[in-house]
Amino acid sequence: MKQKEAKTLIVQEWERWLQTQSIDPDHASGRDTLKFYFELQDHKSALLDFQSRGQDKWRIIHAWLLGAARLSDHWMMPAPRMMPTRKARPIRSKSGAKT
Repeated sequence: MKQKEAKTLIVQEWERWLQTQSIDPDHASGRDTLKFYFELQDHKSALLDFQSRGQDKWRIIHAWLLGAARLSDHWMMPAPRMMPTRKARPIRSKSGAKT
């Protein structure tokens, strides 16, 4: 399943799932998305059969629900940025020649 179609189906399932929980939809949190994700895993849901390209599927689902304005929190830390590396300088021997 492609991410685009999975995203639509996940958001719809989230809405259905919320109705079965004692969670105020206006105050759903990242913890709730994790519980939702684990329940999908436990039921071996076909909704989790989307291409993740090596990324954590819970993070993808959480981001989809945040983007669809279905969550009240933004507690997730952004992915760390890579620090730029300095160009390696050639090592000079005692005689001054580059090695």
